[in-house]
Amino acid sequence: MIRYYLIIIVLLSVIMTSCEEEYIPEIADSEPEIVVEGYIEAGSNATPPYVLLTRSTSFFSSIDASQVNNLFVHDAIVRITNETDTIVLEELCLSSLTPIQQELVAGLLGLGGTIDSVGIDICAYVEPTFAPQLGEVGKRYDLEIEVGEERLTASTTIPSAAPLDSIRYAPHPTTDSLVELRCFISDPVGVDNFYRYFTQRNSEPFYPPPSSVFPDEIFSGESFELPLARGQVVNTPEDFDPDTFGFFWKGDTITVKWSALDEAHYDFWSTLEYNSGSEGPFASFTRVKSNINGGLGIWGGYSASYHSLIVLE
Repeated sequence: MIRYYLIIIVLLSVIMTSCEEEYIPEIADSEPEIVVEGYIEAGSNATPPYVLLTRSTSFFSSIDASQVNNLFVHDAIVRITNETDTIVLEELCLSSLTPIQQELVAGLLGLGGTIDSVGIDICAYVEPTFAPQLGEVGKRYDLEIEVGEERLTASTTIPSAAPLDSIRYAPHPTTDSLVELRCFISDPVGVDNFYRYFTQRNSEPFYPPPSSVFPDEIFSGESFELPLARGQVVNTPEDFDPDTFGFFWKGDTITVKWSALDEAHYDFWSTLEYNSGSEGPFASFTRVKSNINGGLGIWGGYSASYHSLIVLE
């Protein structure tokens, strides 16, 4: 039955493209802009703050690993300021690290491996001492970036964490070797909360699922249970197995990184994930929201809690 649906979708897409004028977004071939991806966390297991800087490229351009290397922005001045202190981040590239250090940094970024396996010499601006406890709940953090004559600014806050009450697993509806992850949460009363989560299977990196963020509009102030899909990387169509995607295996050790974020940070991920999941003949163009003044991307704060369990054989 699924194959027949796919055939109908393909036929409809051919008909629609043959009788409608192609829609090209106004920004599809705009001048390159600086793209920011930076985070600061609070918590005992927090990742040290870091900022990735790249240049945007044409919507219609093809891209490979060598071209990605050329998109990184070097020799920028990057500052993070709170109410009392300012720290200056230093640029660090994978190529300047030992293979063991490369594996550690690539793991933090959810990539895994060294330059040879990743294929990209990733350069990031990091806090020189790699001190993780720089983010504090309730504080605002301002980001300032100078690249030649260009100046970018952004602000984020780290909201109070709302940890999960517990996590559990339930049997897969059809496959005995798989389980579904579920969680219980009591949403705080009187506060607009925004959540994002990541999952880790055994010793793999933490990955977000395709839809990793949600607000508390429907269940504000209530206690409830909901399923949590497993986050995993799908680089090629062969990596996607519809029978196992989003589930865990018996014998797995599961860890959930449950994070609170502010509304602007939520808006970024919500629009980005909507764009990623709405590809196809009926997709609509949606511009990803950004909190970067003078550029694109996100400067976001997190407060995270961690929850683990072992799935019995």
